[in-house]
Amino acid sequence: MSNAIEELLPHRPPMRWIDALAECTDTTAVATVSFADDSLAVAGGWVLETALVECVAQTVAAAMGHRARARGKSGLPISGMLTSVSDFRILARAPAGRLLRIEVRELRRLGMMMMISGIVSCEGQTVASGELTLYA
Repeated sequence: MSNAIEELLPHRPPMRWIDALAECTDTTAVATVSFADDSLAVAGGWVLETALVECVAQTVAAAMGHRARARGKSGLPISGMLTSVSDFRILARAPAGRLLRIEVRELRRLGMMMMISGIVSCEGQTVASGELTLYA
């Protein structure tokens, strides 16, 4: 993808928790991140479970920013809000320093509300998955 992540997300360090938007279609997106040991998202060498949820939400935000730019819109990235987390399961711990892949898919949209499914994987193993509802 050609856009720098800073152009797509309203988040700034230390709370910007995805490094790159790797793929983006009208209803899906893939982002990647590798957390350093000294990141706010890491404790004891492991990525915090709450950070995995936020990575899914930030992937959605980056995809929305990319889509807006593709339609010719410029300026600040779109702001949104995570409104609910449902059936989010942590299946394994994600180690710091390893590349995480975050995949999202839009399930439903009603006006400004959107339900998405997300999967976070590390080296081909799913570490977390679930659904988020966002106002965006």
